[in-house]
Amino acid sequence: TGQVATGVIATDAFQESDVVGVMMPLTKQTYMPLNVEEIEETIHEAMYVASTGRGGPVIVDIPKDIQLQETDSTYHFDPNTYEPDLPGFYYSPVPDRNLIRDAVGLINRSERPIILCGHGVVTSNAGHNLQKFAEKARIPFAFTLHGLSAVPVDHPLSLGMVGMHGTVEANRALLNTDLIISFGMRFDDRVTGNLDVFGGDARVIHVEIDPSEIDKNVKTSVAVNADTGQVLNLLARDPEIVAKPRRIWFEQIEIYRSEIAGSVQKEIDSGVGREGQLLVKSIVTKLSDLTGGKDIIVSDVGQHQMILARFYNFQTANSWFTSGGAGTMGCSLPMALGVKLARPDERVWSVSGDGGFQMNIQELGAVMEHKIDIKILLMNNGYLGMVRQWQTLFYDGRYAGTPMKNPNFEAISGAYGIPYLKVAKLDEIDSALKTAAEHQGAFMVEFLCDPSEIILPMVPAGGGIADMIVSRRT
Repeated sequence: TGQVATGVIATDAFQESDVVGVMMPLTKQTYMPLNVEEIEETIHEAMYVASTGRGGPVIVDIPKDIQLQETDSTYHFDPNTYEPDLPGFYYSPVPDRNLIRDAVGLINRSERPIILCGHGVVTSNAGHNLQKFAEKARIPFAFTLHGLSAVPVDHPLSLGMVGMHGTVEANRALLNTDLIISFGMRFDDRVTGNLDVFGGDARVIHVEIDPSEIDKNVKTSVAVNADTGQVLNLLARDPEIVAKPRRIWFEQIEIYRSEIAGSVQKEIDSGVGREGQLLVKSIVTKLSDLTGGKDIIVSDVGQHQMILARFYNFQTANSWFTSGGAGTMGCSLPMALGVKLARPDERVWSVSGDGGFQMNIQELGAVMEHKIDIKILLMNNGYLGMVRQWQTLFYDGRYAGTPMKNPNFEAISGAYGIPYLKVAKLDEIDSALKTAAEHQGAFMVEFLCDPSEIILPMVPAGGGIADMIVSRRT
């Protein structure tokens, strides 16, 4: 970012903002070089910090006058020999073999284990080794929101997503397990629910590269502060792992799986909700069928996000991008642009609700200017859907602040030169998705969706996993 000249910093100068101070709690590190000789070293250090250990953003805020300075003939910086001097920056990628041995002992003794697959598995490209380990040890696995797409979600050992809007089988298994084996995840509240009742008597193995996350929320039995990819590489090949059949455990999981499967499938097959409009679940299922689960999905935040996480059949590694803990509405469109530029040979779908879409609608200008080929799906139910769901379930249907008065999205799409279709009927969904997929260039499809749709199960805020709501009360 650019900053005002050094001479007027902290004087409330025109367009001055304390970027370093504002961004400090949101980034791994912040920098403000105060002379031109610092810039190159600062950029190299910033890149090292951003990409080492648990990846994350850094910011370099360069004052205007420093941007205009030139180095003299004595300046020298050799990027080939540069090593950052960061005494407080501790990075431990190599796993302790003794801790691995302790973890293997717990795994072999367990009768009802579950693996939790977090984002660290995706970022370390370790999904194939997680799959090998799970198959070798005969252990079911569930995904955090950001762990999705690490392993094909329809794998026989997969329980789907876990947590607030996770599957019944994942949540019930987590509730009744005797061993939680977590990889590259932080036990956030959307996974655990009420921490006071989380885990019960289960032992916990926590593999995490960020030491600050270990024992922060959940007390561990074996804590492995190391790179998730390296740990899974060892476990996938560990000759001491015992392949136990765990027949009773898997039979119980199948009972959990069948609890609401029939009613959910019936809803998807119907395709329309209580008010006669389209269901997002049905649209997502058809999108998944069309793409074979192989395309990249970039989701905004809200009800449609949870439906995508539950019903899109992810088959391609690292094909799911969304905002998790920050819950950033409006993220899908700008994120999809970045994903498409980084992976130009893959098809990218940006999926938003009518609320979030309008929070960054100006990015359609970038789509137009740079001719970026993304497929934009707009789930328009006339409400802020997830908040409306809470109002339905917990506030007796008092829909305050959630109804949306929307603009003409067709006119907006046309203004940016983006082809557009509106879909209001069930038998139009397949052809519209096919048209968007086959079109060379950006394409927008607006679906008129039913505002009464909700996504279940749901663990209520403040409740534990045992409080999971599995059926609609009214």
